[in-house]
Amino acid sequence: MKKIITLILFWSLWFLNFSTRTILSPLLPVIEDEFTISHALAGSLFFYLSLGYATTLLLSSLISVRIGHKRTIALGFAILILTLYSLKYASNYYYMAIASLFIGMGSGLYMPSAIPMLTSIYSRRNWGKAIALHDTGASFSILLIPLLTALGLRFIHWRSLFVILCGFCLIMILSYWLFIPHMNHQNDEKVRFFSILARRDFWIIAVLWIFAAAANLGVYNVIPLFLVKERGMPMETANAIFGFSRVGGFLVAIAAGTLADRYGVKKILAVAFLTTGLSTMGLAAATDFNVLVAMLFIQATVCTAFFPVGLVAISMLSSLSERSLYTGASIAAGIIGGLGLTPLFLGAIADVWSFQVGIFILGILTTLSCLLLKGIKDI
Repeated sequence: MKKIITLILFWSLWFLNFSTRTILSPLLPVIEDEFTISHALAGSLFFYLSLGYATTLLLSSLISVRIGHKRTIALGFAILILTLYSLKYASNYYYMAIASLFIGMGSGLYMPSAIPMLTSIYSRRNWGKAIALHDTGASFSILLIPLLTALGLRFIHWRSLFVILCGFCLIMILSYWLFIPHMNHQNDEKVRFFSILARRDFWIIAVLWIFAAAANLGVYNVIPLFLVKERGMPMETANAIFGFSRVGGFLVAIAAGTLADRYGVKKILAVAFLTTGLSTMGLAAATDFNVLVAMLFIQATVCTAFFPVGLVAISMLSSLSERSLYTGASIAAGIIGGLGLTPLFLGAIADVWSFQVGIFILGILTTLSCLLLKGIKDI
């Protein structure tokens, strides 16, 4: 029972941590209009968010060595709570850019400490299921936040949504602090950052994470603009379709982790990248409304399969002492390329041509990236 409660607490923290980033996407059309900024400038908010996120992902291992994994997660949420509350005073693009940077910094401290804690609590044969269930917090956030945002904008100002999210973060981090025991950091073996960088499997995982994040969060963050500005949908309709399209991802994340335990991580990763790339191209190529909605559902569903399996792959390729650093560095690469640069590039391409062109090119590259799996040993 205690392990179930522990998983629920970690799930809630991951859901809220992820929501501090996913809430920005459905609000982007409103922010763009209120601050009178271009698609590219609006997309650049995700660059600042990813810059902060990647910075603390890389530093989290050094921080956790000194204060422990539990305090590292608490520190990250303290930064998030203060930043989210401050957004009630957001008055221009520059304020939003700085706030995005700090939201990224706060949220980046979570995963490199959460994965070592989870893999210490649960046995190796159950890593796929435990990590997959934990990772559904992200899928649930992608599903729920656009729907709640569309509903909330009917009654309150968009800045107030950040304050409400701040309150939930405060409640859950206090619950976590009271229930989860401290975990001693593994100091038996000192891990050098450059020893991780010298490994071929690290770079393959990092590149795969870039394309997975680009096809998932990179596309996610521009879909509202794509549907509203390019396809002419009303904002409420776009956010509703956008939110409901994420329903399948919640189940696929669980299925992917379970199948990885049974059939092997490498096979599931190959299927995940192939289907994600093809569905991303299909999303861009769709012209009929019904086909567009169908492809949006398919793409949003299959693109979530990588992340829980990717975390299992990292856990298998790394020892406990190096797991925090390996996790942080791999995700940092994905965040910079997938979350930070992808919306910026897609926005810039849309300013010159269209979102359709940029999304189609991304689909081709994601499909081809599955060939990189040949360079990883059997896992």
